[in-house]
Amino acid sequence: MSRSRFFTKKFDFLTLAQALEITGATVVGDVDLNQKIHDVATLEKADASQISFLNSGQYLEKFLSSKAGFCLLDEKQLSKAPQGMVTLIHRNPYFAYAKISEAFYAPTKPEFLAGKLIHPSAKIGEGTVVAPNAYIGKNVEIGKNCFIGAGASVMDGCLIGDNSAINSNATISFAIIGKNSTIFNGAQIGQDGFGFAHDAGINHKIIQLGIVEIGDSVEIGANACVDRGAIENTVIGDGTKIDNLVQIGHNVVIGKGTVIAGCSAIAGSTRIGNFVQIGGGSNISGHIVINDGARIAGMTGVMRDVPAKQIVAGIPSMPIKQWHRMNAALLKKNSD
Repeated sequence: MSRSRFFTKKFDFLTLAQALEITGATVVGDVDLNQKIHDVATLEKADASQISFLNSGQYLEKFLSSKAGFCLLDEKQLSKAPQGMVTLIHRNPYFAYAKISEAFYAPTKPEFLAGKLIHPSAKIGEGTVVAPNAYIGKNVEIGKNCFIGAGASVMDGCLIGDNSAINSNATISFAIIGKNSTIFNGAQIGQDGFGFAHDAGINHKIIQLGIVEIGDSVEIGANACVDRGAIENTVIGDGTKIDNLVQIGHNVVIGKGTVIAGCSAIAGSTRIGNFVQIGGGSNISGHIVINDGARIAGMTGVMRDVPAKQIVAGIPSMPIKQWHRMNAALLKKNSD
């Protein structure tokens, strides 16, 4: 879905010359400074009209195959740039990206109308029940036979499918929710991800441009939090069940039928496959992959990829049989 439903773009494009002025970056070679940059995007999704950034060697493979027309990077990676890519050299590419994205997009502000809890532009389906003190924002679309509980807020632009429930004191913003899904009391969906670029002793806010996409028949427990994406979207697949007090970071992608028990936390940009089971109190690092059918024991600290159908436990995580053997050896040693 287009960002225009949720975000205000200030300019249709920036010239390369403007981008260099905004970021303080330099460009290598004889390059036309009137070239147009139309948007920001990830290395994986960018096309020839868009600008991306390389901030870590962890993304080198995606950089080498990227179709981005423009890319912010440090000088060390210059020789690896794909042919035809315009490279903007900066000592801190992530900070430079923050300035570009801020130049393109204005922070979104909700439109409140005095004395109205339901904005006149909102579309509410037949049979939907809305509590008297719930708030429904501008251009919201809610399907048939839904329930919006007391004190709940559905902020500007959100879409909610038929037969879904948003329970008391939940807040939905920057989100699309499918059919037959339930958001339990106090859950917070679509708040900013934890994104900052450190530069010269200051943590600079990164404008978050993604949303949250929640599929059909999903349940999200009480007081759980699901951050919206930084550039691309945070995605929760059909049939996934998330317990109370779970934290889902920005750009996390979760497949179908996964279950996540209470008090677990998943850091940004992690990908979790289909029918994964995650035990309570587990912590999963960012930018890793938990493959289909994997099982994470409770209180596990996952710091690396987990193969399909593998069961892991411990901190750091390891195959559960290895973890049991290690614990048995430690107990034996301590008893000697």
